[in-house]
Amino acid sequence: MAKKMISRLSVLTVLIVFLTACSKTSEYTNVIPADASVVASINLKSLASKAGLNDKENETAKQKVLEALKSGMNAATFQQLEKVMKNPSESGIDIESPFYVFSSSSFPYPTVVGKVSNEDNLHASLDMMAKEQICQPISEADGYSFTTMTGSLLAFNSSTVLVVNVSGTTQTEKAKEAITNLLKQTADNSIVKSGAFQKMEKQKSDINFLASMEAIPATYRNQISMGLPTEVKTEDITLVGGLNFEKGKIALKTENYTENEAVKALIKKQMESFGKANNTFVKYFPASTLMFLNIGVKGEGLYNLLSENKEFRNTISIAKADEVKELFGSFNGDISAGLINVTRNIAPTFMLYADVKNGNALEALYKNKQSLGMKRGEDIIQLGKDEYVYKTKGMNIFFGIKDKQMYATNDELLYKNVGKAADKSIKDAPYASDMKGKNIFVAINADAILDLTVVKMVAGFGGQEVKTYIELANKVSYLSMSSEGEISEIDLCLKDKDVNALKQIVDFAKQFAGM
Repeated sequence: MAKKMISRLSVLTVLIVFLTACSKTSEYTNVIPADASVVASINLKSLASKAGLNDKENETAKQKVLEALKSGMNAATFQQLEKVMKNPSESGIDIESPFYVFSSSSFPYPTVVGKVSNEDNLHASLDMMAKEQICQPISEADGYSFTTMTGSLLAFNSSTVLVVNVSGTTQTEKAKEAITNLLKQTADNSIVKSGAFQKMEKQKSDINFLASMEAIPATYRNQISMGLPTEVKTEDITLVGGLNFEKGKIALKTENYTENEAVKALIKKQMESFGKANNTFVKYFPASTLMFLNIGVKGEGLYNLLSENKEFRNTISIAKADEVKELFGSFNGDISAGLINVTRNIAPTFMLYADVKNGNALEALYKNKQSLGMKRGEDIIQLGKDEYVYKTKGMNIFFGIKDKQMYATNDELLYKNVGKAADKSIKDAPYASDMKGKNIFVAINADAILDLTVVKMVAGFGGQEVKTYIELANKVSYLSMSSEGEISEIDLCLKDKDVNALKQIVDFAKQFAGM
């Protein structure tokens, strides 16, 4: 019974793996509908190599699995499985070609698309699965063959294979009818002609994707577009990106794609609102800062961008417009903020610095404090020239201007040391070099977080599950999010810089599973 179960799982795993391959576009991509709002492709060959699945140690494990299965199935079935495991192309799937996943409104079932290299071999592989009762015997439909298994409909012809996620007989029958039309599509009425899809295909990542704003529910899409000019339509924006596994790092890069001229103009203005950060304030933040934010701001450009938003204009009265413009205009350069410490007893400690032209904005804030609607127990007190404190029952926030640098903090010791470099600063942090040339940069320091007393306390009482999470987190150095021009990037950086991140993940999973 155990061998029978292992046999079924192994054969199913083999099929799934073979359907996850990726390379250049081919005619079988014509089945992807033109209205697909989400499309992803996976380069299985690259992923398998980076995961170390072709290493000798895994070849030995593969042979052990084959030996364990040999006595659990008939000779013909085992012979077919052995051929497939030793040479995946024997499955009938072209593992050198792309596999795609898509979602669309016209074909509302999550679907995997792969390229068939040999229809007879694929038929033999599925026959083997049917004998092991993993799927139903192959049947014929209008222009294609198909089989079903729990929750899935698998359809194929001489060039294309689709695995469709369906639930129940009704969905299955509707999907079978729609597949006939998909397989008859040409490039002209598929996603292939889309500029966003063509841009996605040029990405050199392990996993490429596109996601249209149209995929976001209308309620949230309307909130995003609130106040924007009517000609700026969020559904005309598509996010195109790629996920790549590198030595010591997992990198996710994205950028916006649009053919709407109004959207292009808006994106250009957004770019004009931010400049490259000069890293002016990094010396003031300790290397142990838990979370660090660094932005290069052009205040006047940011105000001009916001002034085109109807909601922003309605919020700011004409009488206050000049004051608000001066407030934004006073910021010109870096804005840096850091979460310094977290304890159980007091509010998280933070620090903020910003390049400003003068202290007019803070002086105006103090003079007009009565119009801020502060509650009982709240007040702004002037401590000296360009020095203030916002007092509340829970904490005090010190803020002011010093040498054309604005600061704010809720820690009195940090306030007394404003403008003094830390003994060991973010200049010494592992992500310091990553900030260069970025408009926006955010880093979360995993080492510093794990070193918090409150985290150590949770780890001590959390049991084996928490211990496993902590062990996994200990492999992470930091998480960063950045923007440079139109390119945004999220990087998960590991401590081991010499081994591919995917192999590190696989090795940890094997260790966790006792393999």
